[in-house]
Amino acid sequence: MKDRNRSLHAPGRRASRSAAWATSLLAGLIAQAYAQQAAPAQPEVQTISVTGFRGSLTSAANAKRLAVGLTDSIFAEDMGKFPDANIAESVGRIPGVTVTREITGEGLQIQIRGLGTNFTRVLLNGAPVASASTGRTDAQGANREVDLDFLPTDLFTKLTVTKSPTASMLEGGAAGVVDMRSARPFDKRGLRGAISLEGTKNDPAAKWGNRGSAMASNTWGGTFGILAGVSWAQNKVRTTGFETIGWTNANLSATQSTAANRNATGGGNWTIPANVPANAGNGLTTGAVIDQAFLLANNPGANIGQIDNGLIPRLGRQAVQEGTRDRSNAILSVEYRPTDDLDFYVDSVVGRKRNRLERTDINWVGRNGSSIPLNLQFDRTDCSNGCVVTKGTFANAQFFLEYRPFNEDTDFYGVNPGFEWRIGDKLTLDGQLNVTQSKFHRESPTVGPVTPASSGLTVSYDNTSGTPQITSNVDLNNPANYVWSGGRVNLQEEKRDVKTTGARFNLNWGDTGFSVKAGAAYDDVYRRITSLDNTPGWQNAICGNNLSVFLPAPNTTNPGGCNGASAPGPAPATFTGYGTGYTAGATTPLTYLGSLVPAASLKNYLYADPRGFVGVDFARIAKDSNYDYYHQNALVTTAATNTGANPGYIQEKVTSIYVETSGRFQLMGSPLRYNAGVRYTETKQIFGSLANVADPRNASQSLGDGGRFPNIVTETLTEGKYNNTLPSLTAAYNLRPDIVLRASASRSMTRPNPSDLRATALNFSDPSASQATLTNSSLKPYISDNIDIGAEWYTGKEGYVSAAYFSKDIQAFTAAQNTTVPFGSLTQYGITYASLTPQQQAAIDLRGGQNQATVVITQQVNSDALLKVKGLELTWVQPLDVLLPFKGLGFNANYTRVLQRATGNSGFVATGVAPYTYNVTGYYENHGLTLRLSQTFTKGSQTTNSPQNSIAQNNFATDYKQLDFSSRLEIGQWVGWKSGVQLSFDIANVTKEKQRSYFQFENAPFTIYDPGRTYSLGVRAQF
Repeated sequence: MKDRNRSLHAPGRRASRSAAWATSLLAGLIAQAYAQQAAPAQPEVQTISVTGFRGSLTSAANAKRLAVGLTDSIFAEDMGKFPDANIAESVGRIPGVTVTREITGEGLQIQIRGLGTNFTRVLLNGAPVASASTGRTDAQGANREVDLDFLPTDLFTKLTVTKSPTASMLEGGAAGVVDMRSARPFDKRGLRGAISLEGTKNDPAAKWGNRGSAMASNTWGGTFGILAGVSWAQNKVRTTGFETIGWTNANLSATQSTAANRNATGGGNWTIPANVPANAGNGLTTGAVIDQAFLLANNPGANIGQIDNGLIPRLGRQAVQEGTRDRSNAILSVEYRPTDDLDFYVDSVVGRKRNRLERTDINWVGRNGSSIPLNLQFDRTDCSNGCVVTKGTFANAQFFLEYRPFNEDTDFYGVNPGFEWRIGDKLTLDGQLNVTQSKFHRESPTVGPVTPASSGLTVSYDNTSGTPQITSNVDLNNPANYVWSGGRVNLQEEKRDVKTTGARFNLNWGDTGFSVKAGAAYDDVYRRITSLDNTPGWQNAICGNNLSVFLPAPNTTNPGGCNGASAPGPAPATFTGYGTGYTAGATTPLTYLGSLVPAASLKNYLYADPRGFVGVDFARIAKDSNYDYYHQNALVTTAATNTGANPGYIQEKVTSIYVETSGRFQLMGSPLRYNAGVRYTETKQIFGSLANVADPRNASQSLGDGGRFPNIVTETLTEGKYNNTLPSLTAAYNLRPDIVLRASASRSMTRPNPSDLRATALNFSDPSASQATLTNSSLKPYISDNIDIGAEWYTGKEGYVSAAYFSKDIQAFTAAQNTTVPFGSLTQYGITYASLTPQQQAAIDLRGGQNQATVVITQQVNSDALLKVKGLELTWVQPLDVLLPFKGLGFNANYTRVLQRATGNSGFVATGVAPYTYNVTGYYENHGLTLRLSQTFTKGSQTTNSPQNSIAQNNFATDYKQLDFSSRLEIGQWVGWKSGVQLSFDIANVTKEKQRSYFQFENAPFTIYDPGRTYSLGVRAQF
């Protein structure tokens, strides 16, 4: 390993770009040749003359039948007419695939056979693709998952999921590979076009949105073709819910609990005061000692173990997210065939996503709060392993508002030129280049006024109905009831830049009876995450005395701000951005101009809102606080971004070569097809972490503000290299013309998560500075040894029944290693008390200060245990024409069962592995009318590994099912038009299912989101 340091202010490092040849078309050619030259015992493959939904099912059945390995595909019904409105949801109907959904209900990411999204390799036209967006709301999304909501189904013709790898297949997806094929002009020859327009209505949103697409293609003779298409969506969304940001218990002092195992379960983010403060109300005496006797007397029937370990929400809050989620895309594909033996093509895709959302929460302060518990009730008597508070009253409580506008911009483009040259009857060469780039920017400032401390506010808490009910004796919809004192503002931004460049080539000799194929590939993937912050500067401007002007003489009057009081003294230490802008280099003392949004006028920037708690007039605050100036002058920082991701850089350069042989022969009178090969890959990694270095010019300053000049941010780059050999063997045997048996043995790999890599760096993952994540540059890739066995019976038309068993033994699976250390020991990672935010400093003080407070450090390490994942996939696609007196009815159903177990006593599990999932679709298609009713179901699963908020417990997702309805009416067939005109009406989430997760105990909800139904009404025409 080699380390290098550099300043981020130096010119950026450019990702190296190399070219070598590559491919992805040969498998299709072999399949076609096999179909044409099948032996008499081989069944004839149906010619696809039917269109519509049943046509797409027939295409999928034929593709599955012709494949050697275990694959599943989804085809467009026609040009620009995919069966679903979202690529993720389409793939999610394939057996073994589950969908991660945005809180609005839209499909977002996919995972295969229970393993996480990082174990699924996503390709665009056979080449790697990476997205810079962050995934689901509140997710970091800093790894290898690909958000599929920025790619519309309108512009794609085929999606293929391959679960049994071959040597020629791109490595990196231990669970499987998804290849998205965009439309091309020679898919169907001649002049063709389609246009669609839909109105969409998310039930909770106030306004309608819209989406649509237009596509046209033409071919001239057999030599040249061009296809162009555009697609857009303007979605109006509103999601309400309940969030906790974890659960916590009280941090009892020695006088509040005499038990030897006090605070044994961890947590302790909530501190009960030592004495009753003024204005506590509820009949409590000001100054009374709050000891164990007090707690037992005021919580009759409870024991001290329950009071110690009983869980309440860290920030129990109502949440509302609303606004627009817009997307626009375009594709351009050109094909040139100068001779019958030579084909050239260029595929290009452009995408843009714009989210303009407002997120508002009203938080009951549990984390870092000082509530006094009264009349608590619990869900169990023995709380030694934790329990949940079901009812109670909390005196001396507080709320704070959290208003955040979310402005998120994601851009993507990709281009894939390639060729295929049939050199002779048995020799073919093909190659492909690929370049993609994706950029992401999130701007999400926060405004957080708070109700006054010790103001007589009391919370009545009831957690007996599934969603905690938190009510206040103070009107939370009255702007006059909020102050700056103890509140905060935040100005953070995040930028991401992801680039891929690559090339691959393949040389194939032989025919369907026997062939040898060899090739090479090179891919360079570059990722950078940048965190920008100007919170101290903006906070001082709003409520920290506007430190901006130097005068010849000192002004010792500090007129107050966020602390709400006047105080003499120098500039607050929170002004870490000092030295930027027009104040740089000044040598005279500071004067205080006063808050730009003073406490006395705060109520004028708030307003009563119909949702039941106040809103923020952000436009006015931004104008009066000079937000644009502070936004434009935000500095690069080493702290975690506003999504919680670690900033830094990673580049991976992968070189692969392979050789494989395939063919077919007769075995006991029936054809056996096979594929055997080996792939060798070498991965070179360069990954970096950031560190603060004090500006040496500050050493001569004596202003007491920490120095006029900001820290210099440096980056440590670490290099590593490893290689892997990945063999594979796959066979398909036709037991009968309509029955296919399959088997596969292979080794696959997935590289470690980029967020866990990088040179050693520590970042806090919560604002209480109680938990931190530590990167690990020594992580090894996951290696999976796979066995797949399948059988299929093709019953005619689109119908078939299939069963597949799979087994994966995964080595080097990462597990969280948790270490509790004193806060003072973090200096080895460059973390000091002065480097913390004011909020984190206050939290450290509440836990006893720098010398007593502890921090739980979580680091991913390769486990010595073997993770065994086994499962069964069952599929039944059946038209019912032969059973019923009328035609057009059918169903499509699949079920997946997954079991996982780690060897030894490691105790770790792969998170997000649903024990079982199923999809059921009933359809009718006849006389120009298509009706579909589909239900997907995902069994609840563990979603995180402990600890959570310093408590050794886990998060879980509950069961989720979604029912969708789709209908199409072909007007053209009814009125005799030559051009097809179609009306559509769809309903997503018919039964208004909610998304729910919980913290260890089912009555401790972590998040609950209610996206509601979404309706769409549209028209489509084609020619």
